[in-house]
Amino acid sequence: MNLPVMIIFGVIILAVLAFIIITSFTSKKSQRIEQEKRKKVVRNEIKRWLDDQYGVRNVQIIYETVYARKGPEYKYRDVFDVIVTVMEPKTNKFVERMAVEVEGITTRTNKKKYDTKWIINSRISLDETEKRIAIAEKKVKLSKQEKKAIKKQEKEDYKTSRSVEKTEMKSKKIENKELRNSNEIKLDVKERGEKFTPRK
Repeated sequence: MNLPVMIIFGVIILAVLAFIIITSFTSKKSQRIEQEKRKKVVRNEIKRWLDDQYGVRNVQIIYETVYARKGPEYKYRDVFDVIVTVMEPKTNKFVERMAVEVEGITTRTNKKKYDTKWIINSRISLDETEKRIAIAEKKVKLSKQEKKAIKKQEKEDYKTSRSVEKTEMKSKKIENKELRNSNEIKLDVKERGEKFTPRK
């Protein structure tokens, strides 16, 4: 190969490498910005929820742990266990440590854009949440019997949730069928006279 072809080939390789590096850097930056926005929205939702449920206002929320729940029942749901510390903003006085269950409901707004609404489902037990997170992150070693018991419990929970969903679906189906039957309108057939045809 002659020198000009090698130079062109080298320039093309450098351009491709520069493009890959720049796009990976910008995508990481955009992901970080998106994550910060999400955290801010969830923080505001937690503040609003605290105000609605307990009348607690003007507090500072500091994230400790955010853990996404896994399992078959969470396959199509974004549910997170969030452990936060609640502080007074002016004095930085510790108020409490709490765990909440946060769910993100995503809706499609455009062809390419999705909007996620964050909802605080409930306040959950802090000890159980910490235990669940420690088990999931394998900080706590479980015996085979404990693992089997946890898997069995998860299966039972999944089966009960599925059976509840099925019964709800059946009841909705029956309701819809009854509504359809009750909404049938009986139209009275009107007697029509002879059709008018103009004479020539």
